[in-house]
Amino acid sequence: MSASASASTAYLLISHGSRDPRPGQGMERLAQFVRSPEGDLWGRLPDIKAGLDHRLDAAKRLTVAGQSLRRAMPTDWLCTDGDTPISAKSIIFRSQLSQLDSAPLVGTACLELGAVPLHQQIARFSRRAQAAGAQRIRLVPLFLLAGVHVLDDIPAEVNRAQQLVPDLTLEVCSHLGSHPGIKGVLRHKLRTAVSETLILLGHGSRRPGGNATVSALARSLGGTAAFWAVAPNLESQVIHHLQSGVQRVAILPYFLFTGRTTDAITHLTEELAERFPSMGFHLLPPLGPSPELARLVVDLALGRVPAKAQQAAAPMQRVAFRHTIRSSSMVS
Repeated sequence: MSASASASTAYLLISHGSRDPRPGQGMERLAQFVRSPEGDLWGRLPDIKAGLDHRLDAAKRLTVAGQSLRRAMPTDWLCTDGDTPISAKSIIFRSQLSQLDSAPLVGTACLELGAVPLHQQIARFSRRAQAAGAQRIRLVPLFLLAGVHVLDDIPAEVNRAQQLVPDLTLEVCSHLGSHPGIKGVLRHKLRTAVSETLILLGHGSRRPGGNATVSALARSLGGTAAFWAVAPNLESQVIHHLQSGVQRVAILPYFLFTGRTTDAITHLTEELAERFPSMGFHLLPPLGPSPELARLVVDLALGRVPAKAQQAAAPMQRVAFRHTIRSSSMVS
């Protein structure tokens, strides 16, 4: 059932967490897109003026609290590596609150490497949201795979948080990778690629069946899947395509943000390009923060995700490739 945005609901976006500041910066940028009134992502909020007086009071409290919290963010909400002094460069995630006229209260948190465990981050956000009038917290896991983190770790942390805030309702939404619109975002990134085939490179899960959705997604895009942490890996898929006579391959990292893993993917792709000079490699950037991705996040937050459409695999378009991650004579 679809959940409507209202003054009594706040939203918390949960990502993995990293010691590298870049994923945190990407996370906050995505959260800004989610909070933005532009594009009408949330739709129109209920007309609280025509509702009950306590709904109006709650909306007023949310507005005032959001403005004050935005001006003075407590440092105990910061997610850092625990060793690096808090600074502009070391901040990875900040549980910011922002109340806009056309969007509800939205915060961010991280599963790992936070200053406090996730359940404490959830509880702190929930208490502040409750003080601003919220009665329900919906949590959106920004994960692309339904692996251990989505199926085990986050539910366990939410259960622990629920014990700390028993008078609030905590609801876990579907994870980002479950949204059928993710394929459209990937197609948009592929529009600049010129190649004979695609390798969709995901992180990979050791949970049985955990990689099936990525493999199916790759096939629906007319390509094949490879994984960073499990088989089949990138090298084996490149060799497979090379033996099949493929001369140009596009590699799309199925990761949310640029970070240490995508750096390693760049290095590996350069090594493969040197080893196999007869094959052309096009390495694309990861998903990254964008209004399009933010729309999927809001859909999940509101429970308005459409049913998955069944589409046949489509070949990649042969159009000009313009993106380069780094200058290299081997990898474009």
